[in-house]
Amino acid sequence: MAQVFSVNAVGYVNKTVPSGGKLALLSNPLDAGAGNNTIAKLFAGVPAGTQIYKYDGTKFIIAVFDDIDNAFLPPEAAATEVKPGEGVFVRNNSAQNITVTFVGEVPQGTLSNPIPAGLSIRSSQVPQSGPITDLGYVGVPGDQIFKFNVDTQGYSPFNFDDIDNAWLPSVPTLDVGEAVFFRKNAAGTWNRTFSVN
Repeated sequence: MAQVFSVNAVGYVNKTVPSGGKLALLSNPLDAGAGNNTIAKLFAGVPAGTQIYKYDGTKFIIAVFDDIDNAFLPPEAAATEVKPGEGVFVRNNSAQNITVTFVGEVPQGTLSNPIPAGLSIRSSQVPQSGPITDLGYVGVPGDQIFKFNVDTQGYSPFNFDDIDNAWLPSVPTLDVGEAVFFRKNAAGTWNRTFSVN
């Protein structure tokens, strides 16, 4: 009999979105496979009225889950991809917290996450938590990161200072499945080589 070995690692990540119209800034921490990293598929099963906002560099693409059609609308927003390393705002308009479960494969190998000049929402392509420096991001003078706080519904800013050549007030730390706003003066990439072995 032939033996088959796989280097793929499959898993799931649960993220909570608080109730009462609050926002959470989530990443897609796993690759669900071709055609399955869309808003409609990643957020299937959320309550009616749940809103997903994906920033495209100039504006937000907004998809709303409609209970009459039992689908995210409009269809073109529902078909928008959220790849590993990207993120979206999720607004939970229901009266109870919701849990979003991401299922898929852990990205491995040589990974490159392009970050454009200006504002964008990005995250680690690997589902790990820790200081952004440990997750492979190399800061460039002028970089800014804005972490979203679900409790206060506000931002905490972090700046990469050219004099200290360091993040101020501290190195930003990310949770698994957490995305942040980046502001860059020039386009760059977030590179990482990763293996589960």
